[in-house]
Amino acid sequence: MSVELKDFRGKITPETDAVLEAINRTTGKDKSEIAREILHKWASDQIDVASVLDTLLRREGIAGIGGGK
Repeated sequence: MSVELKDFRGKITPETDAVLEAINRTTGKDKSEIAREILHKWASDQIDVASVLDTLLRREGIAGIGGGK
């Protein structure tokens, strides 16, 4: 079962476009697929950071991400 994808449109720098184009030419992957994979990896990393931050805050007795202790 595949994940439902959300539509996103945004502008990128010429350097970013050139890198995406180079990856496209060497791998055959669509530029939007490459960008989606990169953004997904970044988002997953941010979720991991938030989880660690929540643990550290709670360990210090500070309200965590959910506001509870």
